[in-house]
Amino acid sequence: MPTLKDLTRAGLWLGLYVLLALWPLLLLLSAPAPRGGGLADEFGSALGFLAISLMAMQFVLTARFEWVAPPFGTDLVYAFHRHITIAVVVVSLLHPVVLLWSSLGMALGWLVPGKAPWEIASGIWATWALLALAVTSWLRRRLKLPYQAWRWSHGPLAAAAVLLGIWHALLAGRLLSRPVVRWLWLAWTLGWIGLLLRVRVFKPLALRRRPWVVSEVRREAGEAVTLVLDPVGHDGFRFRCGQFVWLTLGASPFAAREHPFSIASSAVASPRLELTIKAVGDFTRGLLSVQPGEPAWLDGPFGAMSVDAFPDADGYVCIAGGSGIVPCMSMLRTLADRGDRRPHLLIYGSAVLERTIFREALAALSTRLDLRVVHVLERPPEGWRGEQGYVTQALLDRWLPHRGRHAYFVCGPGPMMDVAEEALARLGVPLSDLHSERFDLV
Repeated sequence: MPTLKDLTRAGLWLGLYVLLALWPLLLLLSAPAPRGGGLADEFGSALGFLAISLMAMQFVLTARFEWVAPPFGTDLVYAFHRHITIAVVVVSLLHPVVLLWSSLGMALGWLVPGKAPWEIASGIWATWALLALAVTSWLRRRLKLPYQAWRWSHGPLAAAAVLLGIWHALLAGRLLSRPVVRWLWLAWTLGWIGLLLRVRVFKPLALRRRPWVVSEVRREAGEAVTLVLDPVGHDGFRFRCGQFVWLTLGASPFAAREHPFSIASSAVASPRLELTIKAVGDFTRGLLSVQPGEPAWLDGPFGAMSVDAFPDADGYVCIAGGSGIVPCMSMLRTLADRGDRRPHLLIYGSAVLERTIFREALAALSTRLDLRVVHVLERPPEGWRGEQGYVTQALLDRWLPHRGRHAYFVCGPGPMMDVAEEALARLGVPLSDLHSERFDLV
């Protein structure tokens, strides 16, 4: 079950987010604008301030503060980050509509920034940057935008949207004419610039002092590869089995080439790390050609899905699909290295047996653990007597333990996770005993 510490941290996190997001509006209420503007003017301007604040808060959600994610799981934080973008776009577009409703025809001509008054042009540019950011993020896969190109554009577009929005607010001066409000807004601006510097400058500088190297490359089944990494000149870091890191390969951690990957190795085997990566996109396919000796940089560890969160369970049940086996493998390897004697179950969905990642390694683990592995194959070979098709409620009911208090971990493709989570709930698994993380972070 979630601890009191986790619940308290979650409540503080939500409260802090709401406070920071609404802070400009609270400031404006405490120091209202001079007379002369109507209700529509003040409301429209307030919408603009709220849009800037929400845009700036997006940096907090992805700044990877170690104390932010654990109560929720990093996947939920990033999912919130993606969905709140809809609110940011809506509020940003409502801001000029409310302000300029009476002269909307003239305002439409300002959509070309060069034709807008100088104090409004920066706001127009901020809106275009925000729309470009939203479209390239929401439709990246449909547009077949390469991951590297998206990474290079995402950060600059986000920074441009925030900084241009802040500059627009200062130039327009609609609600910043009072000195105290102007100075507080300036302090708030400097705070977000400091956050931007932390993410883009200070964090890479810290990573640069702790380099890693790819010491071994192992090809795995199903177009997957395992990168074995060793720390260079430092002791690495400790992690909980099931966590993940952000990996950057190349000469510098300043390159916008990072990607999140689950740790596949045992937590007992640290500081050496193993990342098993399945080639499913343009970035991951490029990792199939990585050679030993390649410099690497690791930011982490992150994530809350771990057997260590349920130390008193009578056993562990992992339900994995595809590359979702990787964090489960880290947990099972750790349990084996610890000499765990409890019974464990792995239900593992794959397309075909020959392309199943870790098939031989799981068989070896079964000799060190009280582990039952149930392979579920979409296209089984001739003569296959095991489970076939997809993970369903009926299948889970056949295999899940019906005695004792077990912890359940679900990781894999979204549709499989949806089915598994709903089935577990119908089969009476308490929500407090279930942990899943959707690793669709980018």
